[in-house]
Amino acid sequence: MKRLNDLVLALAVKTDCAINGFKRRTRDEDGATTVEYVLLIAVIVIGIIAAATYMFDPLKEFFKDVVKKVRETAGV
Repeated sequence: MKRLNDLVLALAVKTDCAINGFKRRTRDEDGATTVEYVLLIAVIVIGIIAAATYMFDPLKEFFKDVVKKVRETAGV
């Protein structure tokens, strides 16, 4: 019976240490800021890609018109 009590006590101590360690890690906010920065950068990159895809044809036409007008002005 003594051995069973010692085993239960050891298990309880180990479980308590594991739970406290988990609580400590979940309260630590250093890792959270890294995740937040990664998510923010991902959203910005997705926005840039979407804007570039949406604006590709209008920008292409705009620069064609600019080149055409410069050539006309230069007499080329």
